[in-house]
Amino acid sequence: MKKSLKTKTDDPGLETRKAFVWSHQEPPPFSSLFSGGEARRRFIRYWVRDTIADLPKRLSFHLLRLFPARIASEMGALHYGTLRHLFPARNRRIAENLARIRPDLDPAAVTRLNWRNKGRVMSEFSVLSRIDASDKITIEGEENIRSAHAEGPVVVLAMHLGNWELISVVLRRLAIAAASFYMPPESRLEHEIACRVRESFDMVLFPPGVKGVRPAMRRLAQNNGVVVIFGDEGFDGRIMAPFFGRATHISGNLAIAVRLARHAGAQIVPFYVVRKAGTEFTCRWLKPIRLAETRDAAAALAEDVERLNAVIEPIVRRHVSQWYFLDHVL
Repeated sequence: MKKSLKTKTDDPGLETRKAFVWSHQEPPPFSSLFSGGEARRRFIRYWVRDTIADLPKRLSFHLLRLFPARIASEMGALHYGTLRHLFPARNRRIAENLARIRPDLDPAAVTRLNWRNKGRVMSEFSVLSRIDASDKITIEGEENIRSAHAEGPVVVLAMHLGNWELISVVLRRLAIAAASFYMPPESRLEHEIACRVRESFDMVLFPPGVKGVRPAMRRLAQNNGVVVIFGDEGFDGRIMAPFFGRATHISGNLAIAVRLARHAGAQIVPFYVVRKAGTEFTCRWLKPIRLAETRDAAAALAEDVERLNAVIEPIVRRHVSQWYFLDHVL
């Protein structure tokens, strides 16, 4: 994986992270083993070290598929709930972030719930089709996405809450074809599993990073084109959005969502998932957002980004125990 740092912004005060360029890692050929030097080391890293490191994850993914969704989810919650004690730095960051985001909540209780929800999300990759086949998913605000989709292209502004992977399930239930940006995990196996599961629900995946922008623009050029991008964002261990009182910046996904919407004349429809209990979920579509007309889109960008932040930030605050990026640096 290669991350290259380059961005476009005329105001350094609005620049907080740069667009990354992701490159697929090709499997080293067998001949590399006999080439010596870096070629041999790359072969060993790819085929030996990474394979051994990913073996427990591979076994876990396949074993969890043998269980009912409720039990698989609970096993993930139990596993991560136990692991949290091994990561004191992450637990401290959760407490520090809560002091700024939700000082009214008990850090110990939220930390426990947050780790358990992450464990559930990870284990639910194995049984997402069973969750889909159940009657545990409630969809609210369906009319919002349907009305926007009937009028033209749509940018779906999603959030990493509950089990956000259900967006693929929900869109397929609604018979709405969509494509999505995503951040590839560091683990090659986790990347493989995530892509396989998402694509099994007919979600088209853009190339990660800046390479996905042009395909997204082409998708939105279609009258019924739908593109999913996550407005809340963590990058290199730091919280990019929501802003939570910090200065507005235009270097993250909120700005990309605005640029795409303006370029295509698309409406923006926020979406998020809340876990009610176990494998029971409420999936909510909010009212479409149509950006105000302007002759100077660049000048309006920061204001448009603030408008989107004002939508997602209260939702994340309200359901902060289920927010994936709570242990990142704020």
